[in-house]
Amino acid sequence: MIFFVFSSLLFALGSSSYELKKSYEGDNFFNGFYFLTKNDPSNGFVDYVDRQTAENLGLISVNDTKIKISTDSTNKIPAGKRGRPSIKIQSSETYNEGLFIFDIEHMPEGLGTWPAYWFYGDDWPNNGEVDVLEGIGEIPKIKYNNFALHTTEGCKMREEDQDLFTGKWFYRNGKARTNCHYIEDQIPHEGCPIRSSDGFFGEEFNKDKGGVIIYEWERNDYMRFWMFKRNQIPIDIIQGEPNPSNWVKPMAYYRLGANCSSDHFNDMMIVININFCGAWAGDAYPGGQEACMNGVRNNPEDFTEAYWTINYLKVYKH
Repeated sequence: MIFFVFSSLLFALGSSSYELKKSYEGDNFFNGFYFLTKNDPSNGFVDYVDRQTAENLGLISVNDTKIKISTDSTNKIPAGKRGRPSIKIQSSETYNEGLFIFDIEHMPEGLGTWPAYWFYGDDWPNNGEVDVLEGIGEIPKIKYNNFALHTTEGCKMREEDQDLFTGKWFYRNGKARTNCHYIEDQIPHEGCPIRSSDGFFGEEFNKDKGGVIIYEWERNDYMRFWMFKRNQIPIDIIQGEPNPSNWVKPMAYYRLGANCSSDHFNDMMIVININFCGAWAGDAYPGGQEACMNGVRNNPEDFTEAYWTINYLKVYKH
């Protein structure tokens, strides 16, 4: 009897309290999203198209359950057009907590590209922004992922929380950028970024068929993030019973509470997009914004790798 009780206790401690609530995958993947077509708010050289246009141009597809989201890599862009045709989708459902597991085999690559998988609330920035996977194609190539929060005033992280995650605070002028307020002392609107170790963005991440990106949001306590390459994915994720207590230290950790109240983040929508140039990628491009737009306009062959291959996006809740 004692052995039985002890064994049951071990099982309970090792089991997951998360249950699958929503799965974006297969033929139904795009039914859970809107296609956004407005001008890019970051001044990107991009033409976000609607679903019908995306299908007609072959920019989206589902093949053997794998979802592909890509940009045009065939045509030069005539003068007067908004930019290179691409995709920006936003979930029809909103979230205020959860465990989000994004399994991808390929993220967009290419000089001037700016791919992102992120969350935001309506009436930005009043309901917050969470950047889960974001970076740019540039020379030298970025090899790290840039996690970040963007909020209204009153959300500051603690530099000493560095011990809680394996990534690194981004420093500017010798100071950790731990203030998430989107305009206070920022160039340009960088939020409070944490950078992963090298090898978790772009070509470096893609070469072994990608992996999973995980965002855990405990409403009033914290946000945690992991990235696992394909051969490192925990068995509990593969089995559909994710249990963060079994995993290694997260790559990023943001404390919520007195330092940053949870009401900075509300009714968050999931966004997946591929941008070009704009406020980040354009400034980093060799020669600057004008050179970036000319490169994106005239060199479609540079964007044959500018696509997502997604296996699924699953949402778990307690």
